[in-house]
Amino acid sequence: MRRTRPILAFDARAHATGIGRYTEQLLIGLRTSLPGVELWCVAHPAHGKKLAAYADRIIPSSAPMYSIEAQIAMPGLVEGATLLHCPHYDIPVLYSRRMSVTIHDVTHLLDPAFRNTLKSRIFAKSLLKLAIVKARRIITISQYSKRMILEHLGGNESKISVIHRYASPIFTPMPLLEAKRIVCGQLGLCRDYFLFVGSPKPHKNLPVLFEAFARQRSKHHRTHELVIIGKDKNNEPALRTLAVQLGIDQQVRWIESVSDELLRACYSAAEATILPSRQEGFGLPVIESMACGTPVICADAASLPEVAGGCALLFDPSSPEECSAQMSRIMDSSQLRSELREKGLKRACQFDAARAVAEHTQLFSELLAS
Repeated sequence: MRRTRPILAFDARAHATGIGRYTEQLLIGLRTSLPGVELWCVAHPAHGKKLAAYADRIIPSSAPMYSIEAQIAMPGLVEGATLLHCPHYDIPVLYSRRMSVTIHDVTHLLDPAFRNTLKSRIFAKSLLKLAIVKARRIITISQYSKRMILEHLGGNESKISVIHRYASPIFTPMPLLEAKRIVCGQLGLCRDYFLFVGSPKPHKNLPVLFEAFARQRSKHHRTHELVIIGKDKNNEPALRTLAVQLGIDQQVRWIESVSDELLRACYSAAEATILPSRQEGFGLPVIESMACGTPVICADAASLPEVAGGCALLFDPSSPEECSAQMSRIMDSSQLRSELREKGLKRACQFDAARAVAEHTQLFSELLAS
């Protein structure tokens, strides 16, 4: 029997990452906004069961991201799809049918930790350029990312649509005492703390945050802890060594991952959320933290000022002194904390899930009909 519904296939293999979070949020919205479209997901077998709630068909694949195995397998896995959407630049270069792509950032071309490596010079740049050429439409997540794509990769500006990320509806303010009770009972976080959320990769710039935190301990005798939620097996050992060298290893708390429900409590109980990144395509923890009513301190770099919109404290990402000074301002002024809370709550509301889903829906509908 001939299929009567168009098929939109997603490469959903990137599950334990920010890209995986983006894909899952999008699928939840598209499930209702594209009722006449059949949704397929290529997913890791361990993750497919979760995505089955949003997709009509799960296509299992254990092929790693950015691998030759995936390049060979993907065209056959999505054979018959009307449109393939890749929520990352790891596109199947041999795929010849309609395709769209989300390019979140070009960090591998911009940040000094990546741009001089063989992988970035050859693999990442080649795939990014192919994605620009082969995709019918390109989605990116900030005006900053769009500018960097055009500056470093070229391409047709009219093909690129900016659709901002947004916080999951679960991220709302939690009463402070309740949040502190939860994080103390479940995670052992029983002291005041600053929070970092994200994979501690080199471009996230955690050494500057560690040095800023160490200044708070040594010069101002603060008793706060620094909580890191996220993991990166390659970079974490060096960061742990740095924490020992700075004398803060007993105050830095490492947590690999938490549920969204528990993350909401972590945001709500924090003194502030800090993002010291040199490069970001968006910076979702900025909006998640603001949605929970928690002040944000972030680097004055890349997409972060655009996303923060004047509702966070900024610092030079090369200056531990500036970061430390902003931490002191947060701790020393309840009025400032209250002002940032109110501004942040209003700012988070400007990143609307319904609007983002509608913009994706329109783009996919146009491609499916073309």
